[in-house]
Amino acid sequence: MAAHPLPSPPFFNVPNIANLRDAAYSLSTPDGSIRKGLLFRSAEVVRLDRAGWDAVHALGVGHVFDLRSSTEVAKGWSNAPDSKGDETACASGSDPEWLQAMRAAGVQRTWVPVFRTQDYSPEKIALRYQKYMDESVQGFVSAYRDILRSGGEAYRTILQYLLTLDTNGASTAKGALIHCTAGKDRTGVFFGLLFDVLGVPREQIADEYNLTEPGLAVVREEIVPRLLQSPGFVAYMRGLQRERGQGGNGEGVEEKGEETEQFSPEVLEEGRQAALRMVGARKDSMLATLEMVDAEFGGSEKYMREYCGMGDEELEKLGRVLVVKA
Repeated sequence: MAAHPLPSPPFFNVPNIANLRDAAYSLSTPDGSIRKGLLFRSAEVVRLDRAGWDAVHALGVGHVFDLRSSTEVAKGWSNAPDSKGDETACASGSDPEWLQAMRAAGVQRTWVPVFRTQDYSPEKIALRYQKYMDESVQGFVSAYRDILRSGGEAYRTILQYLLTLDTNGASTAKGALIHCTAGKDRTGVFFGLLFDVLGVPREQIADEYNLTEPGLAVVREEIVPRLLQSPGFVAYMRGLQRERGQGGNGEGVEEKGEETEQFSPEVLEEGRQAALRMVGARKDSMLATLEMVDAEFGGSEKYMREYCGMGDEELEKLGRVLVVKA
């Protein structure tokens, strides 16, 4: 993964991990700022070696919460398409090298899948929500609704960890790094809810979510071509080509994908723009999602009560831990 330095803060330029940042940077509430050094987020972590994990630990990360499904953990999404590193390790019963390096660096990990077995990588989201690949944000709102319905238990585990943090001067690394595959959707929904409950203005929440766009720039050139070859995008572009009367009925496409289906330059460009939207993080997507949370879940606080099992004392303590009073 080539190094493309991002502005620091809020990003941390550690090799082999994309979209790593302190999610609390510059966020505030009417009562005070969100505490820095506790809430980290990133894309998946499977390319980090021991030196990388030492660097992440030095930032203040003590515990990693992995929101990916077992399918995603096994295949290692950001590895080369033919890499079987994690899958082979899982099959042999041994831990993959990245996990061994994590533990050696003193960082703990808890697997908290939003979807236990369902692949929610960008390729699979494209297949599931292909009818929303246009410029509307409703595709993301639909996907995020599913995340909310399934993510309560996973999010509760993270919240319970945050409640244990001592912010009265301990210098040991205890910050939480929350990640999924791209560090955008399941991770973004978690932080959207959390910051909304803490009282961060929604424009700030959406701005923080939008930072994932530059955060993923380092891997975007790798992701977009893979998306364009995924079944969801092939079907999407096939439909575009038919709408234009340009054929594209799928004839001559090998089942094993050995030949690339031919699309017109215009359709390929529309497909590329749709792929960029799929790996994007537009402010409107988060703002519309929070409006959906209000309309369908009764707001972020009610969601945390009903789906995460949070009570009055826990919600009040969450504010004490994470908000630095002005």
